[in-house]
Amino acid sequence: MKRFSLKNRLLFAAGGCCVVLILITGFTVQRYMQDYLRSELVTKLTLSLDELLSRLEVQPPTLDSANRYIPFDIMPISSLSEPRFNQPYSGLYWQIQTDNQVLKRSRSLWEKQLTFSHLNNEFGLDDFVTEGPTGKALMVLQQKVKLPDSEMFFWVSVAQESSSLALALQGVNRSLLIGLGLLALAVMLLIFLQLTWGLRPLTTLRKELAEIENGDKAHFQHHYPQEIDPLVKDINRLLDHHQQLLEKARTNAGNMAHALKTPLSIMQNELALPQPPQRPLLQQQLQQMRQHIEYHLSSSQIAAKQLLGAKCSPHQQCRSAVSAFSRLYASRNIAVELTFDEALTVAVDGRDFDEMAGNLIENAYKWATSRIVISAVVVDGLLQMTIADDGPGMSDADCQLVLDRGQRLDEQTPGHGLGLNIAAEMARMYQGKLVLQRASLGGLAAQLALPLRNRL
Repeated sequence: MKRFSLKNRLLFAAGGCCVVLILITGFTVQRYMQDYLRSELVTKLTLSLDELLSRLEVQPPTLDSANRYIPFDIMPISSLSEPRFNQPYSGLYWQIQTDNQVLKRSRSLWEKQLTFSHLNNEFGLDDFVTEGPTGKALMVLQQKVKLPDSEMFFWVSVAQESSSLALALQGVNRSLLIGLGLLALAVMLLIFLQLTWGLRPLTTLRKELAEIENGDKAHFQHHYPQEIDPLVKDINRLLDHHQQLLEKARTNAGNMAHALKTPLSIMQNELALPQPPQRPLLQQQLQQMRQHIEYHLSSSQIAAKQLLGAKCSPHQQCRSAVSAFSRLYASRNIAVELTFDEALTVAVDGRDFDEMAGNLIENAYKWATSRIVISAVVVDGLLQMTIADDGPGMSDADCQLVLDRGQRLDEQTPGHGLGLNIAAEMARMYQGKLVLQRASLGGLAAQLALPLRNRL
């Protein structure tokens, strides 16, 4: 099943949110416009009702010329300012009634009258919707009144067909729908352009990766946004690391072939002599071959490590090494001080750190008189750990010479002279370095610089 791309995911999510917000906005505006138009209609009917009430008078009961009793009545009302009250079925009507009798109504009602399912029993205004004389919906504004010359209550109603309100609302809804639709298209277009521009670095990253895979480039070279730049730098470090591993493997293979060539030639020549080969000579050549093999095997172990994800605690690793060597050199009574932060973490595999730091600490134990100080400081994203002793030390020339493969200054001490060289090689593979110099204690100070784990 094909998965959505990151761009499609963001576009779908943004489009969904945009549609929901536009629908909510459209519904809110529609309700607002409906309430506004209804309020405008009620305001207009209120003006007509006020005008009608101002002209309302009651004719008290009287006797006609034949002495017949004439009950109270509403006096004829002069024409109102709205001419539609006089046009038959114009859609604008008024009516005055008691609870059971219609007393007066507008000419626009013609021979019909308004029928209400209920009458307003409060003296305030009441508005509701009912059916008009033409079968259309009417918006009715009704008020209960009592005139000074009458003891009876009257209900005065003003009504207007709400079809005009519906037509106006339909026009508003149509315009609103078109406007919001265009707005949605414009917003989606802007979101698409924004995502295209925002995700362009990923497209560039993919193109550069293809160029690296094809061998056209060795590293990522473009400048990327700060969210992607750390990842690109890590990948570049990984590419450098693997390139160094490849070069190291090639160099080790060449060095091993070159180193074994001479001992094998000597052994071959000895075996070709008519006399039996000399055992001491063969043992010497075999010993040299063993040393070369051990060195190159130790160096090749680094290739099995990964640059990303490796980490260890220098304080914990050094404390374990000190504990082991203190028992091994217990007769020397050497005091060891660890004076750096336990929370520091380096981007180095624990076994490789043990290999590097273990060699340096063991050398310090071999040559120290009574004291070893292990300290560390952070400089430019690197942990600079110093292992210093109060032993005899060595000159600057010897400090450089001893880092060369197989070089030893004291042939009486057990070993092949490979430890410091292997430690230096490992430090370089982890983008660090090993420096030997004179210590303030009087002996040797080995400074091992390694990258911190939290360098990002």
